[in-house]
Order: sequence, then C-alpha cells, then structure tokens
Amino acid sequence: MIGPNSPGITVAGQAKIGIMPNNIFRKGNVAIASRSGTLTYEIVKAVTDAGFGESTVIGLGGDPIIGTTFSDIIKIFNDDPETKQIVLVGEIGGGEEEKAAEYIKKYVKKPVTGYITGISAPPGKRMGHAGAIIEKGTGTAESKIKAFKEAGIKVANYPDDIPSLLQK
Repeated sequence: MIGPNSPGITVAGQAKIGIMPNNIFRKGNVAIASRSGTLTYEIVKAVTDAGFGESTVIGLGGDPIIGTTFSDIIKIFNDDPETKQIVLVGEIGGGEEEKAAEYIKKYVKKPVTGYITGISAPPGKRMGHAGAIIEKGTGTAESKIKAFKEAGIKVANYPDDIPSLLQK
C-alpha cells in the first residue's frame, strides 16, 4: 500500500497506477517522491520541460496515517539502476522528511534535491489536509529544510527551481 490520499505511482513509459496525468511524463533517470499530489504533477512537468525524464514517480499522500514512507521509497530509488538522481517533495507536518534526511546522509550516494512546502504556515494551524499540521518544534518547514541541508540535499526555494538543481 502506498498510502491514503496518494495519487499513485508511475514508472515512465511502462506502467501507471492511480490518477497522475500521462501527458507530463517522459522516460528518464530522475525519481520523484512527494507528499503532495498537485505539486508532484507540477514538478514532473517542470522536470520534463527542462529536458529531463523520470524513472519512477510516487505520490506518498499527505495524510497522518501513512503506508510507504520517504525512507522506504528512497531505499528503492537508491537500489534502482534506472534512477540516477532523486527528488523529494515534502510538506509541513510529521517527521518523515527528517527521517529520510538521516537515511540519505548515511546510505545514499545518488544526488538528491528537495523541496518543502508550507514555509509560511503558522504552528498549530491545519493547512490543506489532515497531515499538514505542525506541532511545537517538530514538523516545521524550517526543521525539514535544515535536516535536508545537513544531509547534503540541495534544497529548492520554489518548485520551479528543482530542474536547475538537477545534474545534466
């Protein structure tokens, strides 16, 4: 099970399960994992338009009850010979992005680019859906960005910045 509120998974040029639009994908070597369905599509389109393509794209869903975690999927991406670089799209709430950053720091040699949405969200306010709630000191955009940077992940300020951080 991927998880509640997941838009699905696409292996570009091979298979799709879920609701992701077919016309934005092109086979390539960039793997993308995201908690946000709509941002997944936006980032895939930007990556494709910049001349890259995708190996695998998975929308993990943003609800507090999760199935597949970022760390689970990063292990798969890291072992996938078709994947040469990884993009993580996180959001406020929960601690999965920080856990993924620790895993990346220890085990992943492929380049990783990240983006965290919700930087202007006030603590304690529900934003968008059930998984996007932050508690004092944990799950903030700032804590996730800090963890990403400490793990050597290149962090985009905006979704459209992601392609410029990828390696040609």
